[in-house]
Amino acid sequence: MLTLNSPIDPAQSGKRDTISARACIELREAIVTGRLKPGTNISETDVAKSMGISRTPVREAFGRLFDEGLIEISPQSGTLVSRIDMRRVHEAVFIRSALESAVVARTDVTPDPATLDELEMLLREQERSIDKNDRAGLHRADMRFHSGLMRAFGVERAWTACLHVSADMMRVQFLIGMRRDHIEAIVLEHKGVLEAVRGRDPALASTRLAAHIRNVNVDQADLKALNADYFRASDEA
Repeated sequence: MLTLNSPIDPAQSGKRDTISARACIELREAIVTGRLKPGTNISETDVAKSMGISRTPVREAFGRLFDEGLIEISPQSGTLVSRIDMRRVHEAVFIRSALESAVVARTDVTPDPATLDELEMLLREQERSIDKNDRAGLHRADMRFHSGLMRAFGVERAWTACLHVSADMMRVQFLIGMRRDHIEAIVLEHKGVLEAVRGRDPALASTRLAAHIRNVNVDQADLKALNADYFRASDEA
């Protein structure tokens, strides 16, 4: 039976679009963290039952996940969790490294000090997640760190754009995170970016952030060999 983090209470969630967004977040995380593996069949009915909501917001969430490339929908096979497409990963790396590094390179904006303090706390949260081997918690803290950087510079919608193209990239990052040396390096890179932002060195912050994002390209051959079922065949459309 499909099990997600927690039921969604429609009374607390407010409007239907909010419920749909919550459902999308829950499902995206389940796919990115491998709780829903590639090839898994999922249905609106099962998801709605698991979350305690109606099928309509689930159907809307499925539409968003389809747009992100995380699920495939066909009359013959139903709805399946898609395999990772490395072309989409490379596109996401290009888009995010360009956009996020451009944001922290801005010299016309003073980053919000309170938000930078929140990012410091997130770094400690990431370290605790490593110590507890909580890879899902580390993933959430990682996403909040990147979105917080964009918010600190007053362009939070830049993260919305990044998130839309990042689904397969995040799945690769999660697989990379199975190795402790990799995830410890990720946190050190986050610290370096924040240090440069606090030091008012936009050029250094931009360089460090772009390099951090491009590091997802490391060891991809080994990663695919160890997790072959997660990846789309190179000649597959």
